Amino acid sequence: MSISEGNDLDERGWNAVTEAVSRHYPETHEFHVAYMPGLHFGSPLQGCSALRGDDHWFYVTYGLTELWAKESDEPTTSGYGYELTMRVRALPEEDAPPQWPYRALSNLADYVRHGPQELWLGDRIRLPDLAAGEPGSTLTTLAVTMDPVVAAIDTPNGRVEFWQAIGLTDDEVEAAKASSTDDVLQGMAISNPLLITDPARG
Repeated sequence: MSISEGNDLDERGWNAVTEAVSRHYPETHEFHVAYMPGLHFGSPLQGCSALRGDDHWFYVTYGLTELWAKESDEPTTSGYGYELTMRVRALPEEDAPPQWPYRALSNLADYVRHGPQELWLGDRIRLPDLAAGEPGSTLTTLAVTMDPVVAAIDTPNGRVEFWQAIGLTDDEVEAAKASSTDDVLQGMAISNPLLITDPARG
């Protein structure tokens, strides 16, 4: 997951994210997407990696925290203080991850950078074309909660948390409005503790 070797970039932040994820997905082939033209030229993220779990694909972003040398004046927090994760149902015959989560996480990161307000845990962000390309999917919204597995880390650039995005249907969004996002996600976690998004379940 590291940037190509042989350059002179200080990759302290990038490598810290990689190490945190690798504790839970060791020796797993990485499918990495680089967003063009790149973080310093307007992309909301530098990249996103997908790794195969037993029954799901795990995605993690690179770019909402300080990936290289420390740049901000806030010593205790790296960038926005978190990277985004997502777990998506994997079919037994799949040998590569679905592409739509890369786009969905990039869109969510764009909201973080340019949205009308700050993103918080428990928020719900509507993306009508969330699972575009998945036949029959009724997922419309991403809810945000703390990743249930990948713990926060302290890096040379400051603290980094991992916030998981979970796909919701309109019915689940209405239920969250009547109670809370946490209530809906806690109910889902009874049978789905990793909060794996399944675009076909709607």
